Amino acid sequence: MDGESDSFTAFFEHHYPRVIAMLVVHRGFTEVIAQDATSEAMTRLIENWGKVGAPQAWIRTVAFRVACGLAGRQSAGLPERDFIDRRAAHDLEAAELALVAGTAIGALPRRQQEVMTLTLVDMTPSEIAEVLGCTPAQARANLSHARRTLRNAIRMDKEA
Repeated sequence: MDGESDSFTAFFEHHYPRVIAMLVVHRGFTEVIAQDATSEAMTRLIENWGKVGAPQAWIRTVAFRVACGLAGRQSAGLPERDFIDRRAAHDLEAAELALVAGTAIGALPRRQQEVMTLTLVDMTPSEIAEVLGCTPAQARANLSHARRTLRNAIRMDKEA
């Protein structure tokens, strides 16, 4: 059990802040909801640690679902997305890029939004496919389309 405990501890330390960041920055949840949802997901994961085949994908999926439930109880729906990283607000160029990217991601079709969001939190196409219930080839194709659309949107915004 010591080895399993050590591996979960390492997993927790590495992924806990990343899952919170994904929920706040890419999904628009408040930091409190993101922390509560991630804590709950980690609790569920430790209970199933030996049974979960892809813990990185599993934790992101469960945390997102828990956050949706928490947000639904606290308000009429999911919060509006705010894609600007507050810590980078002093850097106007970074803030503008985050806003353009966030707006562009919000304009993508739902599946492309999901694939791009999961990619931005370091998930591979295989992990994304497992989370979304599609093939890795479909995940890669959606990611390719999303990247092309985002490149064009950012290029057009810079020209304007």
